[in-house]
Amino acid sequence: MHAEGIFIPVIILTTFDDHESVLGSVKAGAKGYLLKDVSLETLVASIETVHAGGTLIQPSITEQLLQGLQHIPNEFESASLPESLSKRETEILRLIAAGCSNKEMTLSLCRSEGTIKNQVSNIRSKLGVRDRTRAVLKAIELSMI
Repeated sequence: MHAEGIFIPVIILTTFDDHESVLGSVKAGAKGYLLKDVSLETLVASIETVHAGGTLIQPSITEQLLQGLQHIPNEFESASLPESLSKRETEILRLIAAGCSNKEMTLSLCRSEGTIKNQVSNIRSKLGVRDRTRAVLKAIELSMI
């Protein structure tokens, strides 16, 4: 956050792909995490996603991150869901975990971008989190994905 209270979204561009670095960056507030060998096209798309309010972890490190999370003790309290996710919301949550943007999900699921945004918002609300990355982390903790 900038001194005047203006949020400045940050994308980490690095050579470090270990889960500790990724989690540390997310905990510090990063909205994106990419490896330096990413293509220019992917970098531009990532900047657009983060600028539009989204979050992004490069898909090539998502699996490693998920495996690493299984060995890290939770630093937050477990909570049961007040309301379970629908089949479609679970599908969208898996796509988020795979690093898909809203636009990519609209193409994959044949839904409008507005519908996808509403469903992502519902997922975040049901999980009690403020962003997509934390939704994925919480879903992993609750063994939902």
